[in-house]
Amino acid sequence: MEALPLNSPSSWRTGLPFRLWVFLGSFLLFQVELIVARVLLPSYGSSAAIWTTCLVFYQAVLLLGYFYSSRVTPHVLQGRYRWAHLAFVLTAVVVLPFRLRHFELPPVAAILLTLTLSLGWPFLALSTTSVVAQGWLTRTSHPSREDPFFLYGTSNAGALLALLTFPFIVEPALDLETQLLVWYVGYGVFAMLAALCIRNVRAGAPEAKSATDRMESRPKAPLTSRLTWLLLSASANALLLAVTNVLTLDASIPLLWILPLSLYLLTLIVCFSRRPPTPTGLNRLAMGSLVLAGVAALFALARAQTSLPSLVLHGTVLWVGCLLMHGNLVWCRPTDSRLLGSFYLHVSLGGLAGTLMLALGIPLLMGSLALPYLDHGVAGLLILAGLAARDASRRNQGLPVPRLAPYVSAGAAVFVVGILAVSGWALARGRLEGSRTFYGQYTVKDAEGLRLFQHGSTVHGVENLAPGERGEPLSYYHRGSAVGRVFASARIPREQVAVVGLGIGSLAAYGRPGETWDFYELDPEVERLARRHFSLLGSSQANVRVLAGDARLRMEEAKDQGYDVIVLDAFSSDFVPTHLLTREAISLYLRKLRPGGLLLFHVSSRLFNLVPVLTRSSAELNVPGLVNRPEQLSVEELASGRSPSIWFAMCPSPETAASLAREFPFQPVGATPEMLGRRAWTDGYVNLLHALATP
Repeated sequence: MEALPLNSPSSWRTGLPFRLWVFLGSFLLFQVELIVARVLLPSYGSSAAIWTTCLVFYQAVLLLGYFYSSRVTPHVLQGRYRWAHLAFVLTAVVVLPFRLRHFELPPVAAILLTLTLSLGWPFLALSTTSVVAQGWLTRTSHPSREDPFFLYGTSNAGALLALLTFPFIVEPALDLETQLLVWYVGYGVFAMLAALCIRNVRAGAPEAKSATDRMESRPKAPLTSRLTWLLLSASANALLLAVTNVLTLDASIPLLWILPLSLYLLTLIVCFSRRPPTPTGLNRLAMGSLVLAGVAALFALARAQTSLPSLVLHGTVLWVGCLLMHGNLVWCRPTDSRLLGSFYLHVSLGGLAGTLMLALGIPLLMGSLALPYLDHGVAGLLILAGLAARDASRRNQGLPVPRLAPYVSAGAAVFVVGILAVSGWALARGRLEGSRTFYGQYTVKDAEGLRLFQHGSTVHGVENLAPGERGEPLSYYHRGSAVGRVFASARIPREQVAVVGLGIGSLAAYGRPGETWDFYELDPEVERLARRHFSLLGSSQANVRVLAGDARLRMEEAKDQGYDVIVLDAFSSDFVPTHLLTREAISLYLRKLRPGGLLLFHVSSRLFNLVPVLTRSSAELNVPGLVNRPEQLSVEELASGRSPSIWFAMCPSPETAASLAREFPFQPVGATPEMLGRRAWTDGYVNLLHALATP
């Protein structure tokens, strides 16, 4: 059967269902990743046990989906298995996913089992769409049937739309229950599009033209080709993770992780389009982008008072590196459609390997040597390895190796990546100790007589190194702050105190003999650094205990009405653990308070104004809420390590609330009609955009 002209009505009718099917499948796949992570959050906590495990699970199931597709593709080419695959897709709905199950297992094992039983089948079914659709398209009369790789670009366009719409449209407008309902409707449309594509395959499937088309055995790609696919994909994923880690460390911009992932997906869309760029065109685009990176680097070195140069520099490095790697993936794609499954299987395996190397391998193997820019050096080495494998593959196939031009932009990109890696070592000079775990980068350093503890770019504790000043609380917790004045008062009973967020243990300095202070800290590494380099925990007069793990989960274990004061101090960084601020979470804290107890939230933040959120929750729970007037500090006080702070108090007892308003710098707050018109945050609904601080 002859191929139809590209713009013919019949060609359009044949290709449109495939494009829609692939686009919607990828959209639903990306959306369900974000939805299920929110479903799991209250039950498993905001920790690496959920985020890292989810990431590994998603990529592992995607790999399994490509493995399935690689086995299905030969049967598709022989005209079989179409309706059986539709049954496989429909069964994913019949098994009713998203039913949360709890298991008495270690957290990682419990989350993996929960994800497998709740999400595994529909995620697997969706992950096969792009490869299966490309195999089906080869059995139609579509003019691009011999080269269906453009559908992979369509797939990534769906992923990009899901990424951009979820935090800005879906999550602010819909609660989790409604999100899941809409997702199910979308999945129903997805299944109908699958049936429509099958009808097109049946109607347009050409007869086999040669004995090769009737071969039962599957061809096998050369080892050098498979290694090339794997390394090119691994290097792009490693560079994505490296840039994401550094950007979220250096720049204080909400939802910043969206930028690098969007650039990554855009390179896939550009390279896997119907008319992918030529090597010459791609290198011109890369070189032009690197000029922009050079200008941004000059502004960054000049320490411009804005995060924009850093964003441009790192974003351009990611853009150029991924363009080159994904462009080479397209140029090295197999010409035999029977190798579709194998190609995407190795691309997926490479992506998983690159992610594991940076997300797990470097933190576990390198420890304190895992500096922020070390990831860039690893990604640069993978880029060079991918290009070397590409050249070896072309030589084995008797094809010409690219001349100097492709290496100019590639070499320039690797050079910039190398400069960034060396910059990481330079930035580390003068630090006492650095540590990297699943939860981020920690740094302990001395500056102008002060010892600072940083998590990323946020300072979580300061201690004066002068002999007579050791053990004195500074930063947000100095004795003139709202929390300092509360703990200095004898009017607030506090035999049992709980603090969520350890830092260097600054609040422990207020502990008195006979008191018990429980610090809930997510990462055990924080306690080690606090005890080794700072003196506040060791010098406290109270009995101090540090309980590792997610605070909300660990506090469930505490007895009801067991604490006089509960301090929530986990919101000062640019990442807000929203599951600690929902109505259900606050109800838990209130249940753990004794009559007349006090609940304090530290809400000082560069990016978010959480006072309206807590005010709305206090009105929802009918608990009086108060907020302090931030203290005015002199230049000398700021230089000594003190910082102004904002604290929000909830007092179930009207007497305690009246005492705070009368004797301390707190003022009662009331929910305005505008606040009451907004939904309170719950485990099923969070709108972080409403909490963005306005200038």
